Amino acid sequence: MQNLGQLSEADGRYEFRCPEMSLVVRGDHPEWVLLAAYEILATTAKNESDSKIDELKTLQEFEEATEMDIFAEESAAKERFEIIPQCVVQMGRMDYKWTAADGRDKLTSDYDGFPIRRIVDMSLTKNDSFLKNEDGVDMANDTK
Repeated sequence: MQNLGQLSEADGRYEFRCPEMSLVVRGDHPEWVLLAAYEILATTAKNESDSKIDELKTLQEFEEATEMDIFAEESAAKERFEIIPQCVVQMGRMDYKWTAADGRDKLTSDYDGFPIRRIVDMSLTKNDSFLKNEDGVDMANDTK
């Protein structure tokens, strides 16, 4: 496994480092730092991809690249930058699906205002037994 970046805390401030880009982002809260790092990484990756496509188009004029080279790079860019970002998030023993805000806007009922949703729905039971009272349990003193 290769470490691509690292978030750390020192003296009440947070810092994200990405040595490959010589990137250091510092801030008062980890979510601010990660959000800033995300925007910088995403913008840089998009610019690099666009530059590679432009480079291949220029090389094609000198017959140093083919239409297929350009198509391959454009397809890779489309796959990376057109698809709405989605990830699997694990917290404890539970797995969740995270989708970027654009995707949550399209799937409002699935996310209901939250950034993640459970992948395994524990309410799906073989005998429709989810949240049913067990026989013999005295519910007389239950105030809820």
